[in-house]
Amino acid sequence: MTDYDGNDASFDRVPPHDLDAEQAVLGSMMLARHAILDVVEVVNGIKSPFYRPNHETIFDTMLALYANGQPIDPISVSNKLQQDGHLEKIGGRGYIHNLVNSVPTAAMASHYAAILRDHALLRAVIQTGTDLVQMGYRARAGHDTASQIVDTAASNLQEITAAAKGGSETREWMLDRVVDAVLDEYDNPRDDVLPLPWTDLQSVAPMEPGDFVVMAGRPAMGKSLVLLGIGRHVAIKHRRGVLIASMEMSHVQMGQRLIAAEARVPLHGLRARTLDAQQYGAVQAARDRIRRSPLRIDDTPAMPVSTWRRRLRQLQSKDELPAVLIVDYLQIAKAETKAQNRVVEVDSIAVGLKALAQEFRIVVIAAAQLNRESANRTDKTPTMTDLRESGGIENNANIVILLHREDYYDRESPRAGEFDFIVAKNRMGHNATVTAGWQGHYARIVDMGADS
Repeated sequence: MTDYDGNDASFDRVPPHDLDAEQAVLGSMMLARHAILDVVEVVNGIKSPFYRPNHETIFDTMLALYANGQPIDPISVSNKLQQDGHLEKIGGRGYIHNLVNSVPTAAMASHYAAILRDHALLRAVIQTGTDLVQMGYRARAGHDTASQIVDTAASNLQEITAAAKGGSETREWMLDRVVDAVLDEYDNPRDDVLPLPWTDLQSVAPMEPGDFVVMAGRPAMGKSLVLLGIGRHVAIKHRRGVLIASMEMSHVQMGQRLIAAEARVPLHGLRARTLDAQQYGAVQAARDRIRRSPLRIDDTPAMPVSTWRRRLRQLQSKDELPAVLIVDYLQIAKAETKAQNRVVEVDSIAVGLKALAQEFRIVVIAAAQLNRESANRTDKTPTMTDLRESGGIENNANIVILLHREDYYDRESPRAGEFDFIVAKNRMGHNATVTAGWQGHYARIVDMGADS
């Protein structure tokens, strides 16, 4: 048996709702045009503020009329509903006129809307709980993985939380406030720009929370050393959180490079256990500095974006959200779903990483592999078209930096020991080439002329 609203009448517990408040809201909106804005402001962010589907239809119709600059009254609303084929479904013209007669004044529109909002949030909680139970059983039946279910559950709950906090909040800014914010930032530089170990690169391509940055190069060009150099600088020197997702090297291999760079000892000597007493002392001192730094390394192979999202959410809940997530490297990450070709999968990974940067307001830096085209050219300098397996990487990145060493191809090059950061895309600045010093034996890249 089904009642007028399409609900199963045999179900004992009726979802929270208040039909009188719903009618009062709709009636108020037809009584006074300003009430429309009052109501929208309160229910902003709520997916289904009305319990009865016919009330939702009337509400949407009034919003459409308002958006087109048309009058909002029983006659206009009825005509629009009839034009759209909904009039008889909602109860006819008589029902529309009854809505206006049910409320004496539009002054209480916000109050009635708040009642709708509270009931809608409670219904969303109930529906989410029901969905989570069903998803749990689907996972047990093998339809989805447990990690996918947990991530979906967390996202659903986070969405409800955001809606509950939203209410009258808005991302709308008056122009005078925008200008004031720009000048204030100019006079008082923001302190959340990611500190980089290379001064010239910092000035050309500053990395801010929400940025997705790609460091692209050929194999063995130095991608991992660049990423590790950033992580080491941010965590050890500036004491800001870093999470490195190392899918290419183990945590031990990353640790060896980290210690060699921080202690300024030869990497091969550390790995071969041939350091002298002075070098070993430098390693011990570096270990103490590294152990006190907020740097985490996760060497789980082929991780999907959902795993990083879940890990970031865990860290956020403990107030330990890192300033930067470093991914080494993008093309060996795992796509959430299997696509027909790898290009589509890599594009989806790039989209996911960009979403992480924006969702958590952190910098996400990912290494990417370049194809062989540059190696086959007379001029080996890479270009954006050399990005392997994807156009989505270029499209989604705020900054794309191509990594290049001439002595990688020609050991006798007059530029031996020089390392180029080619800023090929810079959404908030200009493109340029920044040159640093290559110290591969120390697993380091340093500012030109610097020894630190």
